[in-house]
This record gives sequence, structure tokens and C-alpha cells, in this order.
Amino acid sequence: HCAPARREVTPPAAALAPTMFATTRFAIVTAVLALAAVGVHAANVTGDVTATIGDITLGDVVAQLTKAEALVHAKMTSGWSWVLDNFSHFFIAGPLTFVFHEVVYFSAWMPWLLMDQFDFFKRWKIQPDKKADGAMVRKCLKRLLISHVCIQLPMQLLFHWVAQFLGFSMQLPLPPVRDLAWQLPAFFAIEDFYFYWVHRALHHKSVYKHVHKIHHEHTHPFGIAAEYAHPIETFFLGIGTLLGPLFFAKHMVTLWAWLTVRLFETVEDHAGYDLPFNPTNLIPFWGGAVHHDFHHKTFAGPYASIFTWCDWAFGTDKAFRAHQKKLRGGKEAMYPAQFRGAPNAEAAEKRRAKAKAA
Repeated sequence: HCAPARREVTPPAAALAPTMFATTRFAIVTAVLALAAVGVHAANVTGDVTATIGDITLGDVVAQLTKAEALVHAKMTSGWSWVLDNFSHFFIAGPLTFVFHEVVYFSAWMPWLLMDQFDFFKRWKIQPDKKADGAMVRKCLKRLLISHVCIQLPMQLLFHWVAQFLGFSMQLPLPPVRDLAWQLPAFFAIEDFYFYWVHRALHHKSVYKHVHKIHHEHTHPFGIAAEYAHPIETFFLGIGTLLGPLFFAKHMVTLWAWLTVRLFETVEDHAGYDLPFNPTNLIPFWGGAVHHDFHHKTFAGPYASIFTWCDWAFGTDKAFRAHQKKLRGGKEAMYPAQFRGAPNAEAAEKRRAKAKAA
């Protein structure tokens, strides 16, 4: 089965040159990130906590969080001890991490696959008139099987020696659980910046048709299409996944925790739904499926994988923001790079009709 013919648009080489305005935007984003870093540092400073809310002091809240962290850490230590007792370091870094990836990846797809079976959820479908048929899903699964077994598994088997060379540890004690509170956001920010530029380069006319075109066979993506890609793309984008842990963690458990949230994020990006009750809607500048689905539909920007700030800072989201403004009924966003209009044009029309009737 072949995908229907369509016009594919790749940005001209000149589009890669940043403008002075884009540089100014980048400076603003950099300043925000710097302030966030100061906040993280301040949060790590210990001292007397005297703030109160009613009869509950902030110290009470911190004490309860500390107890919860200790309980989680104990459970993680027990589980990791079992892993160390039963598997070699080579098996943990290689086959076991590969199996972990497969379980998380396909588990992350299950809720979205279930939604596809019920018309009730169609109201939140970004492209409600499009649905992946059985042939498309089978083709995707076939390529994923080849890619995962023939590309990702060999890379994973080599990771034991790479991990040793880069200084990754598997030993006890495990890192404090609280470290994940700043590490995971930092990993997301690092990967997002790296992904933005690699992804944007993959859309250059000299590269696109040879590599990235495969991923864009899906103009209306679905969850597991996230890793439907050329081996070269898989390799280079995979580097970005390792950068955060390489800079700030270097423990296999932290890598597994990061892999979990990253896989759930990328599957969500390709799921094709804009759910109003999705918890990720509460994360400022989170792109989600709305951001990435527009990219698959138009073959142009936005290019970032996680957040909206890179596309806003470098001026590659103008068409996307104009589209979202229409879905908001022509209303401007409250802050730069916000979107969250209606999930689709049909839903936007229903909102306008309801507002008029009221």
C-alpha cells in the first residue's frame, strides 16, 4: 500500500539564517532560562522554613515530601538491587534497556489507540476527518520492527561500552529522587534545543528527500509513528536523548526515568489529539500534539519536539500561530508562543455558535 500523492514543501536554505528579530527573541528566552536556573539554585539552599498556610507550615509540607521521597527511593533501591543481582552490566545496558524501551513505547500508545476506537474522542481530534487505517498501521509496525531490531538493538548492545567510556554508573546507592525534579526539565530543554536544529536541518532540500521524507509519510500521524524514521535520523536524533543525562546525571536509573517520560512525550506528540484535560496542558510552552501535528500536516515549521520557545525565538512558527489564532476566534494569545485554540475548525465553529446562542 502506498501513501497518497501529495505536495511536499521544504523550506529554502535562506530560511535557516536567523534575523535580528529572532536573535532578540532568543535573548529573551535565554534570560527566562537563566532566571529559572537561579530559582532551581535557590530551591536547593537549605534553611529555616517559616512560611505558613493556615495551620500548615511549609516545613510540614517539606517533611511529608521528604518522607515520600524516602519511601520511593527505598522501593527503587530494592527493585534495582534485584536487577543487579540477576543481570550483568552488559545485559542491563543492552538487552534489558531495549526491552524496557519497547514496553514503555508501546504502552504509551495504548491510551491513544483506545481513543481511536470511540467516536466520543473525535471531538478532540486535531484532524478529525483523517484516521490511520489498518494498512497504514501495519506498514508502520513493520518498519518499526526492522528499525528497532536491526538499528536500535545493535546500538543498545554497544551502549555498555559507551556507558563505561562516558562514566555512566549502575551501582548503588541510587541518586536522590529529588534530583529528577530539576534533571528531567533540564533534559527536556537540552533535547528540545538540539532536536530543533537537527530537525530543521533535515528539512533542507538537500537532505529531506533522502532521509526525513520517510517520517513525513504520515500527514496525520498516530502515536507509534514517532519512531517511524530513516536509520540516519534515528541515530542523530538519538544523540539528543543522551545529552541531558550525559551532562547532568550519568546513572542508568536516571536514564531509564528520562527514557520513560521522553517516550510518553514523543508518542503524545504524534497521537493527533488535543485533550483539554491532558495534564501537560499545564506546562508553560509545552508544544504537544497540536504543535507537531501542524508540522506533519504542512511539512514546514514548527520544528521543535517539546516546547514552543525555539520556534517562537527563531521565527519558524508564524503559520502555526496564525492558524491557532483562527481557532481562538481571532483572539490574540495571552503570552508569546501560547496557542491552545479549539482542537480543529469544526470545534471552533461549534464554540462560536454556542457563544452566539448564549
